[in-house]
Amino acid sequence: MSQISILKNIQLGKKSFPLENPDAEMCFSFYCGNGEIQHKAVISFGKSNLLSSLLEVGQLTNHDLNQINIDKLLTLGNQNSFTFCRYQIFNFNECNNDYLIIFDINEYRDYYSCFIYSVLQIEKQVIIKNQTTNNQNIKH
Repeated sequence: MSQISILKNIQLGKKSFPLENPDAEMCFSFYCGNGEIQHKAVISFGKSNLLSSLLEVGQLTNHDLNQINIDKLLTLGNQNSFTFCRYQIFNFNECNNDYLIIFDINEYRDYYSCFIYSVLQIEKQVIIKNQTTNNQNIKH
């Protein structure tokens, strides 16, 4: 299994999106790494995997996350925060780029929201072993 190489951190305008329920799919758009094409991504709890799984198998390191300042947003001194974040990898044919989207779904008083920590343009899509996700374990 090869390591994920981060090429660019894509800046997002809006990072927090309301959800009807924790299993809902959330659509958002961003511009590709060269800024020319707008991509639409659909992320969901059910189609994502835990970010910690990439760290455990060595495809991504804490150093990689530190370089793009994601660890400061996530951990705030707590290394176990990575356990609860999710990711999805997308390839868009329009520009033939791959993107790693790191996000989390939060619940507060029966209201749900999706927070996107980062959209990262990565060098190539890597094959990741199938992992089971438990849609009942939403951490906040």
